[in-house]
Amino acid sequence: MAFTLHPKMRLHPTLLFKCFVFLKRRRVYLLTAILLCCVVAAYVLSNSERPIPSYFTSTSEINQECVHPDLFQYDSALDKFYHKVEPLKCREHDWVYTRGGRLFYNQTALKSLDLDQETLRCNYYVLSRKDDFSTDVSEEKPIYRDGQVIPVDFFKVRCTAKTNTKHIFSIFLRNPSYSNYHAHVSKKNGEVKDIDNVKSTATGLPLNVMIVGFDSVSQVAWQRNLPLTYRFMKETLGSVVLRSYNIVGDGTPQALIPILTGRNEVELPDVLRRHEGAKTVDVYPMIWKDFKKAGYMTLWAEDKPIIGTFQYRMNGFLQQPTDHYMRTFYLGASGQFGKERHMCLGNKARHIVPLDYIHDFNTMYRDKKRFSFVFYNEASHDDLNDLQLVDSDLMHLLRSLYDAGVMNNTLLITMSDHGSRYSNIRSTSQGLLEERMPFVAITLPSWFADVYPEEWKNLNINSHRLTTPYDLNAVLHDVLDFKGAKAKYSVQNRSISLFSEVPIERTCADADIEPHWCACLAWEPVELNDPAVNIVTAALISFINSLISDEYEKCSELSLKEILSVTKIKPNKKLLSFSGSQDRDGRVPEFHNKPKTIATDYRITIETQPGGARFEATITIADETVKVIEENISRINKYGNTSHCIYARRDDLRKYCFCRDLVDNNE
Repeated sequence: MAFTLHPKMRLHPTLLFKCFVFLKRRRVYLLTAILLCCVVAAYVLSNSERPIPSYFTSTSEINQECVHPDLFQYDSALDKFYHKVEPLKCREHDWVYTRGGRLFYNQTALKSLDLDQETLRCNYYVLSRKDDFSTDVSEEKPIYRDGQVIPVDFFKVRCTAKTNTKHIFSIFLRNPSYSNYHAHVSKKNGEVKDIDNVKSTATGLPLNVMIVGFDSVSQVAWQRNLPLTYRFMKETLGSVVLRSYNIVGDGTPQALIPILTGRNEVELPDVLRRHEGAKTVDVYPMIWKDFKKAGYMTLWAEDKPIIGTFQYRMNGFLQQPTDHYMRTFYLGASGQFGKERHMCLGNKARHIVPLDYIHDFNTMYRDKKRFSFVFYNEASHDDLNDLQLVDSDLMHLLRSLYDAGVMNNTLLITMSDHGSRYSNIRSTSQGLLEERMPFVAITLPSWFADVYPEEWKNLNINSHRLTTPYDLNAVLHDVLDFKGAKAKYSVQNRSISLFSEVPIERTCADADIEPHWCACLAWEPVELNDPAVNIVTAALISFINSLISDEYEKCSELSLKEILSVTKIKPNKKLLSFSGSQDRDGRVPEFHNKPKTIATDYRITIETQPGGARFEATITIADETVKVIEENISRINKYGNTSHCIYARRDDLRKYCFCRDLVDNNE
């Protein structure tokens, strides 16, 4: 009988002796026994220090144009960036809780506090949307009974009661009180009636859509910090991870806007707050508008309103964009967060609030078509390790919806916008790649593979081919108007539904990914004494200073402190020499072109002074011309309050400006 030893096995001190006795009893020569045992021991020792294999080993096909790098999940070099996070310690009990649109008294809490329930008095205050930057709070409304329907999504509850306690300290405990903010889904019967009147079409997939996203989580960070969720997704839900998913720009808007609109910010109307006459984000062709027209109930939820995707730099929405919209809650409740324990709201971890909200939505409208998108910042934006706190609760959400049968008719996309941008891991070569390769996975009902085998096969093929946010938009459109595998896409298409096969020859240029963001390019290191290094460094410093020149009274002129790294790449030879097509269909290319100028892209990382800002930029040199584009400049360390002097007026300069009043302190 053949057998193999697991690589993690270690040589036990009695292994040789037991092996000898075992073999001697069977009259095998002593020399054979020793030889065999030595071979076994050598095998064990040679394998005992092998690293645990990465889940992200490349399985790219031969002739695949874009091959993403291997990302090593268990590389020991990464261990210093990860640490175990202690569980949150929130309040023991809330006096009230919600379920199914109703408010209930928490009997466990009331008994624990020894409250006299006959003296319990509670009121609620409605949080209503005024606009995207403010919330109104209503007059108090009485809570008459346990299980009372609360006909709004967001509200604050205040309660008072007396205790039954009879002891010397009762004077201090006689009138305890409770105050907290709550969120649940209150069924909008008017909206339900409207969607019931929408005529159903037979062109779409019979699927709801649920998207759950987290800020700044790479493929590696997701698996290291959300192991329970990842295992449940792979083993129970059968999720397909997009191993070669690549970002198309810098920051959250450049990740979410293409998913939601199929376009990038430059292609859409101007909605920037700093531009006079700019429009509101209502003009964007958001995909949830299409789902609403198709008879879906809709939800958009994002925490941290101060850095909202559509409000931080943009004018936000004039009209509430979806049926259920959680920004109203966070505008009203965020002031309470600073008074709570770390990342808590009452007795809940704050990340549970949006998870409960999307759970309520998908169960409250169980018999209706649904589109929901929750994007959560707090647990991962500043410290990727805090994501560990979410793991069991996120898995519980998915498990609960799975057990309730919700997943049997739902397309689930679990995703991030990009990898970590500001943590220390970003300073490593792997961290640079991780930023460009966020976690994205697609989960479909178990029946999908049987009913749509060709589309299921394509999705799995595409999991190892270059994919982008534009492709996710095409998937969402496929839900509404299903073309599936029969759709005709070519390498020239920027958006390709993942139910069709992504061309094996697809490049970053084809997918509209700038070289700066392309993780499948073979960058080569450049020696710091290369003359080109001085050229691109001077160009970058000069360009940054030109951006802040209008604010020199407030912002310090920057100079070079240190060059941290320089790499370069030249464009694909076929891209350079393509001259046309031999056939009318454009399928047989010709490569006769011999360009006089070959552009070279340099990716440089520098540290400037004063202030120690670190910038990474891609700069192009072509025929002695140096090209610097602001969109290709990233700030890769935190700037905190160093730009406080222009913070309110010039959001476009925050990452560059080091205020002059801080120079003396910095020195």
